[in-house]
Amino acid sequence: MALFKMLQKPIMAGVSRKSMIYKTLDKQAEDALNGTTVLNTIALQNGANILRVHDIKEAREAVSLTEALAKV
Repeated sequence: MALFKMLQKPIMAGVSRKSMIYKTLDKQAEDALNGTTVLNTIALQNGANILRVHDIKEAREAVSLTEALAKV
């Protein structure tokens, strides 16, 4: 992400329901929402401006919490 930040353009992260998540967690894709949320949060903390997601409500909560923590 740091390399992309150097371009000074918006960065989109798209990790939603990827096999790397559910395979790592040894789960089915539909059971890996927590892993997706964790990776979305990490992406936001590392400069992502846009999230490509399937689970809008959960992603919005991750954005809200990440923004709130950045203000502390």
